[in-house]
Amino acid sequence: MPTCPYCKRTVETSALVRHETGDLLIVHCPDCHGALGTYREPGRF
Repeated sequence: MPTCPYCKRTVETSALVRHETGDLLIVHCPDCHGALGTYREPGRF
């Protein structure tokens, strides 16, 4: 389970907020909305 570096809360992976922007996936903390990571979707190049 990831821990948010901003609010220090440990969050279930299924509870993370996901946003897709073009070929990027941005993952946010559900409580403080701090960005936890930006990832490229496999196969979307």
